[in-house]
Amino acid sequence: MTKIKRKRMKGNNGRRHREQRERILTIGATAASCIFIFFCVIPYLGSGKDRKNGRPGTRGMSQKKLESFHPGDHLPAVAPKEELKAKKRRNNAATGETGRGGRRRDGLLPMRKALEDPTFDPVATQQARDILSASTNLVDVDMGPHASIEDESYGGVIAEFCPLDFSAQKDNPPELPMFRDVVGHSGCDEKRSDIIRVDLKEAVDLAREFDGDNNDGNLPTVLDLKGVVFHESRCGSTLAANSMMALNPEKHRVYSESSPPIAALRGCGEDYSDCSLEASANLLKDVIYMMGRSDDPKEENLFFKFQSVTTRTMRSFRMAFPTTPWIFLYREPVEVMMSQLDVPKMSKANCVKSRNSSPMVRDVIRRSDYEASDFLDEEFCAIHLATLCSSAFENLEDSDGLGMAVNYHPELVHDFLDTIFPKHFHTPVDKAGRDRVLKISGTYSKNRGRHEEGGYKPDSEAKERNASEEIKDAAKLFLEPVYKQLQKSEYNIMPQSADGYDDDEEDEV
Repeated sequence: MTKIKRKRMKGNNGRRHREQRERILTIGATAASCIFIFFCVIPYLGSGKDRKNGRPGTRGMSQKKLESFHPGDHLPAVAPKEELKAKKRRNNAATGETGRGGRRRDGLLPMRKALEDPTFDPVATQQARDILSASTNLVDVDMGPHASIEDESYGGVIAEFCPLDFSAQKDNPPELPMFRDVVGHSGCDEKRSDIIRVDLKEAVDLAREFDGDNNDGNLPTVLDLKGVVFHESRCGSTLAANSMMALNPEKHRVYSESSPPIAALRGCGEDYSDCSLEASANLLKDVIYMMGRSDDPKEENLFFKFQSVTTRTMRSFRMAFPTTPWIFLYREPVEVMMSQLDVPKMSKANCVKSRNSSPMVRDVIRRSDYEASDFLDEEFCAIHLATLCSSAFENLEDSDGLGMAVNYHPELVHDFLDTIFPKHFHTPVDKAGRDRVLKISGTYSKNRGRHEEGGYKPDSEAKERNASEEIKDAAKLFLEPVYKQLQKSEYNIMPQSADGYDDDEEDEV
């Protein structure tokens, strides 16, 4: 028994020695990793190559300037009572409490604290600097659980940033025609674990403060918003976005149906039942400001094509940007309905689904002599499109020429090149730009590698020929009246005569 006991004691001593050696090795390995990160990885993040294109991370702006930036140096002092009221309005969405990795307990990066506190997590601090330097981009906006949007301010609105690679879109717009394509190409989809999430208001305040002190010509720059495209959908809007990019890829940045603006435009509801028109406009201004900051020294001009449903909240845009020109693209009623309803199940078409979500659509139903269940899917589609066109027409008549109605036709690209770009958006069109635009116009706008260049074929006649009687009747009853109004508007790029909608004009469209 004694020998067995001693053997066990000896075994325990040997294991204890092994465990001690393993702990020493682990501590040594950890220390070596920390030294490697401190001396190799962090300097790379701060002053190494830009992960998007191999250029210096700040692209002309010295890292020293970022490191020396101290938030609050140029901001007016806030009275304690006002500060308390602001915090209360924001439902304590910006408490600054931090959890693991320097993040707040709600998972957000506290940018101001990361920039001010020299002992803060250096990786988090560099992420905050990436936002300031515009080397990472605003990709999404989310109304958090404590979001509060008021006339003068807002809080609890979450912003997501990730470095976007615009190069493929600039090289061949039809291959990445939508913002979601650029996001996916850049590896910034929802599955990406290193997306930076911050409080939008805090990010905007810091960016404006930083840009206000950036008067020495360094990057980032704030691009000039030259023009915006609203549309009925399936009426040449993607061709418009691709053309804006192809016209001058180096100087232009184009956002085609990007996520952040629609979140701002619809943040108060399309009937502004959740907050005011002014509140929505102020939120949109901040979103566009962040998306218009560029670390590319060649970029100058900014363009947006918004989602079709944002036409219902166009007033927010006009209040936010009262001097920015815009257009509304629309199409002959039967043709646009045929495109909208070209889906496996008609009830799942976007123009039909709005019957349950749009206050404007519900209002049309309420003013009729029928119940919602009495309407066909084709009629819901026509009503949905009519609300978009009606909103566009009302804003058009109130914009005193700042807006322009543009009807789709097979030679639409020439309207862009001859009138909209040079005369409305005040963007030069040279021969090289014209050639690039004409080249991409011969390719299906949402190509994504499915067709060869030059493979696009107009389909207006086929749509008219194949339309069902239900589509024709719904188009005539609900959509044709506002289509006529747009056609006759003095702000139409090619206004029609008072009796405007006859068989001859249908043949020309």
